[in-house]
Amino acid sequence: MFILIEDRAEIRRAQSQLEATLRREFSIKEVRDIGWQGGRRPAAKLHSNGEYWYWSQDHKNTSNPRRLNWFGRIYEGPGVAIAVEINIPYEGRNDSVAGFFAKHASSGQIYLFHSGRVGGGAKGVKKDAFVAWSDLQTHPVYARDGSQKEGLLVMPIAARGAALAAVAYVEAIVDFKAAVREGRTETTTAKEKEHQYRAYFDESFGRRKGRASARDIDYVSRHGEVVKSLSEWRQRKGLARNQQIVKSVLLDLGVSRGTELVEAYEVKTSTMRGDIYTGIGQLTVHAKRVDCLRTLVLPADESLATDLIAALKRNNIQLQRYRLTETGVTLL
Repeated sequence: MFILIEDRAEIRRAQSQLEATLRREFSIKEVRDIGWQGGRRPAAKLHSNGEYWYWSQDHKNTSNPRRLNWFGRIYEGPGVAIAVEINIPYEGRNDSVAGFFAKHASSGQIYLFHSGRVGGGAKGVKKDAFVAWSDLQTHPVYARDGSQKEGLLVMPIAARGAALAAVAYVEAIVDFKAAVREGRTETTTAKEKEHQYRAYFDESFGRRKGRASARDIDYVSRHGEVVKSLSEWRQRKGLARNQQIVKSVLLDLGVSRGTELVEAYEVKTSTMRGDIYTGIGQLTVHAKRVDCLRTLVLPADESLATDLIAALKRNNIQLQRYRLTETGVTLL
């Protein structure tokens, strides 16, 4: 469960830690003009990793004061364009500002979150389409008054390799906007995924809970990176005729033949009982064929209880382990 950080001093400390992390991992300093629809900030001092950039500054003299956190991709030329603004209110809950910090109730780790609202002015650039296209997971975040909001987890504010998660998030937005421009989000398949996301969100938001172990490398924020590596690994193994890799909000990865799943994979970021129960349920419900190969993908640095191992065997679910480093994913 994630708890919204609303105290002014806590937000200030979290923002300072976020900036320190990003400036350490985005170690290249550049001066570029930042452009957006209808405006430009000349000669801005950016921090980059050579491919993506980050910039931050106070924005206090306005009716909606906030700390600006802008991200984008580096291209040739003197200017850069904003891919996403993950700005932070100075205090309290402010849903008109897209960014916020939240603390994981079990681990105490603090994360940068984004509402999922993406701009750019183009028709079709909207939250539901973005989340469905990118296969990202929304999390319920609880405010101190008991209310809740949804958010997309961008990165931990402090962890080894933390900026990798931020890069993956910005990359997902850049890819989505390119897909909108090219009309790929208007296909029947893309629209069905968007509809499925809305249905899934309406059904499950507010009831999903989880726990995370404290680790030097944060696993929760890098779930998408593991799924991507798993997909690439499965592609390298080769696909039979009429087989294709599929993903959805209901299952992390699958291999289908026609309309039926013949392989199903679900990635979890811990071996906590709640995660294993959920994984077994997902693989059982969504892999309907008796002969479907079901695989639960779990971190290698956590042990699995004996009764849970027995449950996987009873349900004919294979076990695949993975390990994260600061720079990547290793499937074992």
